[in-house]
Amino acid sequence: MPRSTTPDPNITDGVTSRGVARRERLLDAARDVFLEQGYAGASVNEVVARAGGSLATLYKQFGNKEGLFTAAMERHISTAWAVLEEGRRDHQALEQVLYELGRRMLTLVFEPGVIRLVRGLAFEAERAPELGELFLTRGPDQTRQALAAYLSEQVDSGRLDLYDPREAAGMFMGMLLGEWHIDALLGRHVRLDETRCNARARRCVELFLSGAASAST
Repeated sequence: MPRSTTPDPNITDGVTSRGVARRERLLDAARDVFLEQGYAGASVNEVVARAGGSLATLYKQFGNKEGLFTAAMERHISTAWAVLEEGRRDHQALEQVLYELGRRMLTLVFEPGVIRLVRGLAFEAERAPELGELFLTRGPDQTRQALAAYLSEQVDSGRLDLYDPREAAGMFMGMLLGEWHIDALLGRHVRLDETRCNARARRCVELFLSGAASAST
């Protein structure tokens, strides 16, 4: 009797659904441990204890602690810039896409665990600069690059008039985080709630577009 050629619905690209679920549990646990304890204090044993499974599985999936950190933080941060792809897919208005990106970024960046993590990485970077570079490359840099690509598309379509979309992306992010970020990193209490974050995102979009909108729009 010939073997069935019907693909197993529990296997995707050679990875079983059980394997995908195991990886997701490890990433969820790693995110929590890194945000609670920082990079230096985080233990892969603690990640496995929370997620279940074994150290062998963790090392097979991610290689080492650095690889686990990279994957966990990249996935965590991608929840913000995924809004750009959603905007393309759903043909959302430029203003709405930038507003939603700003709102999500403020929620993400000012999460207490993220502030603690960045403080710790700044301290660790003196001893191990590759850790700071790793975080910057997989976090802020990717976010700016994703936004720059989106802004470049808006320039090509005639909606924006920008000399350098990459620089403009950095300016937008800098305006968004502004004085709140340095205050929070240095321990000053920054009272943020959904209403205040939404208002900040809205004002930043208005200011940005007032200087970047194409004369033809």
